Amino acid sequence: MAESSEPRPSTSTTAAFGAAALIGVAFGSVLLAKRGTRGRGGETRKTSALAVYLRDHLSGSDTAIQVVDRLRHTHAGTDEGRLCSALFDEFREERTVVHRLLVSLGASSVSLKRLASQTSGTLLKLTAGGSPGDLSLFRTLEALAVAVQGKRCMWRALQVMQSSLPHPGARSFADLEAQAMRQWEAIEQRRASLVSNTFPAPAHRGR
Repeated sequence: MAESSEPRPSTSTTAAFGAAALIGVAFGSVLLAKRGTRGRGGETRKTSALAVYLRDHLSGSDTAIQVVDRLRHTHAGTDEGRLCSALFDEFREERTVVHRLLVSLGASSVSLKRLASQTSGTLLKLTAGGSPGDLSLFRTLEALAVAVQGKRCMWRALQVMQSSLPHPGARSFADLEAQAMRQWEAIEQRRASLVSNTFPAPAHRGR
């Protein structure tokens, strides 16, 4: 029997799929959190929902930080490495802001979901990325781009309720949203630059 010519996914490619899957956890979390907050007083329910929402984003942040930490070392001296080095510092700063918000709400930043995410992130850190031209690196950058857009949605939501929240520090929620937009654009620029090395050039058909 002839061997299939379809390429098998590498470990790093599978890990990149895992990164994208982790991003989707927050969507399911919203639905689960809705069940857990029913029946409580209005303000208590809303505060609990906000705490769950912020912890979900902390979970995503933990994973993203471990991924860019891996890439800033494995791709040191390259455009991808320099980008991930900058993202590493910014992601940690943003995670601190979210953590402070949870403290101000009297809520814990620890949850079973976050612990699971940290464990997954540790495993993902070992395999994320790949060399330029590898599908795994392209997918890793794409997963980061999606994650950053989700974070931007969070900053926009927090702007709506900012009058009832403590000041997050030196940066406003609007500034943090603008930073997320710059992050997305930088990641997208690197991702787009890998297209020609990752995928075949389109065929030119004659008339």
